[in-house]
Amino acid sequence: MEIIQEIKNFFSPCGVLGTKFENYEYRSSQLEMALQIFNTLEKKSHIFIEAPTGIGKSFAYLVPAIYYAKANKKKAVISTNTINLQEQLINKDLPFIQQHLPLKFKATLIKGKQNYLCPKRLKKALETSNNLFESDESMFLQRVNIWSKETSDGTISELPFPLNPMVWSSICAERGICNHKTCGSIEETECFYQKAKYALIDSDVVVINHHLFFSLFNYEFNSNSDGYLFKNDFIIFDEAQTIENVAAEHIVPSLTREMIKYQLMRLYNEKKKKGFLLSFPALHILPVVMNLMDLINIFFQTLKRELFPCIDGKFQNLTIRIFNKNITKNILKEELSNLTGNLRGLTEFCKDELEKNELEDFILKFSEFNYLIDNFIEQKYKNTDSTKFVYWIELSSLREDANISLCASPVNLSEYFRQNIFKINNSCILTSATLTVNNNFNFYKSRLGGESADELQLPSMFDYYKQVKIYIPRDIPEPQKYNSEEYINKLCNWIQYFIKYTEGKALVLFTNSMLMRKVKSELSNFFDDNNIRLLVQGENMSRKKILNIFKSDINSVLFGLDSFWLGVDVPGEALSNLIITRLPFFVPEHPLIQARLEYIDETGGNSFMNYLLPEAILKFKQGFGRLIRNKEDKGIIVILDNRIITKNYGKYFFNSINECEIEII
Repeated sequence: MEIIQEIKNFFSPCGVLGTKFENYEYRSSQLEMALQIFNTLEKKSHIFIEAPTGIGKSFAYLVPAIYYAKANKKKAVISTNTINLQEQLINKDLPFIQQHLPLKFKATLIKGKQNYLCPKRLKKALETSNNLFESDESMFLQRVNIWSKETSDGTISELPFPLNPMVWSSICAERGICNHKTCGSIEETECFYQKAKYALIDSDVVVINHHLFFSLFNYEFNSNSDGYLFKNDFIIFDEAQTIENVAAEHIVPSLTREMIKYQLMRLYNEKKKKGFLLSFPALHILPVVMNLMDLINIFFQTLKRELFPCIDGKFQNLTIRIFNKNITKNILKEELSNLTGNLRGLTEFCKDELEKNELEDFILKFSEFNYLIDNFIEQKYKNTDSTKFVYWIELSSLREDANISLCASPVNLSEYFRQNIFKINNSCILTSATLTVNNNFNFYKSRLGGESADELQLPSMFDYYKQVKIYIPRDIPEPQKYNSEEYINKLCNWIQYFIKYTEGKALVLFTNSMLMRKVKSELSNFFDDNNIRLLVQGENMSRKKILNIFKSDINSVLFGLDSFWLGVDVPGEALSNLIITRLPFFVPEHPLIQARLEYIDETGGNSFMNYLLPEAILKFKQGFGRLIRNKEDKGIIVILDNRIITKNYGKYFFNSINECEIEII
């Protein structure tokens, strides 16, 4: 009861937030979310919470989580999808709470192992640089050495100069290489990863990202374990709408041509005459490495030639689904086995424990490559009544030299989440601004096997009817006809009309890169004539830089694709006009999407209503949420897809957003 009162005090108008933040407005939804989370933790149950923009959800989950963790000697694991949110939590929100809560707690950010510099590997690399690196690489190594004496956390994100990935892979912390035996105990270690790992021991709050969470979870734990990453923890997934796809990537790792070549070049680069093997009496192994390089090119080039149509040096599609076993032969198998056998023979020549670990890591990696290729060709991941697997091959681009990946994934992850995440006597909290479709959680709960979890849908803090007006032109042809001249002309005319209406200040969201480039080409003179700066995703600027320019140049216009539908926070006048060019339905060409649709239909569902429509609505909500970021924001939303008013399913899009004034033109 005392903790509940402390939580109420923190969020009250006269509490910590009310007295420390100027112009603070009490938000009853924020307190409701905080109390519900504490209750969920007390009950050791699970909950889905939709918390729209403006509620202040990070404080709403951090404060009850910290109180509960300290009172019950547990760890609160906070997992996010984006770096921006991680940085906000660890650099802003948690320090504020540490300063103002009446109890002491420790919070730690943990990154993937390869983000950290390993001083022991750095020292070893400096000693053997003549064998490993060319002059420019050695120069990078020397700069890292100087930086290593100044950096506080030794992570890649803190490097003040451009990264050399090949050199970094030889000096970063690595699974199987860096451990307490090689890097020292908690009292003596200089290893940045080991320091970060030891810091977790007495941390009350651990901040992590979704990819690392599922990587560590699959490696360390199983469904019979108490806790998730630690023996006595609970998990809060913020940006929870992404966790299904992230988990799928880690349950079955993909394998690419460049992954294998990269590790072979670390062993020995024939062109540079550099590599790890030159520190050993290993001349007999060099021909094996070079032969494997040739075999890899043959193996993957054969798959491309036989499976992907190529016209004028360009492939016609990026993915091909594999239905049958043994579509090719593993011509790498014998030589990969030969390589690992020869590498094992070098163990006796290792000069120290670290060099032995390096060697054993190479052996492990190449053994895993062989295993993954065999698993893919023979489709060894077993189908059961509750879990089906889909296999496909994917190209990184349409160019002839594109990297190529062997991929597999469970089609339905509900049983995986049901057993591993929504476990009894554990607590999982999933929150996001977009978790409901048609005002219920049924879609996500069924996808993630969380049917028994509690749920809380909080109202928006904004008055959308006063702050937003939606315009829907009726005369645009359906987007399936986007190659037609009539469609392009209508789309360009309306985009031009509404950009003139707001004098720029527009984010234009596309679902198709070809269409975006076509519209850009058609409207380039319009932007020049009106002196409006046009920013286009993917044109020689990072996402962060584009957003910074868009915010500072008030009248600019930004054309964006998938990643700009979410995670864009541009309050104020710079974003006064949101144009959605098309309802964001998946085009069911990707093998994983196809397999999910088939599975739903085979099990008695309706793939359009149970998957394609809910996914489109959720992404639509994410895009819709870019416009209003605070109570002072005002603007228009333009929907250039008349299906929202001509199709029966259009009502579900409207039902899933806040009520606004709508004008059909």
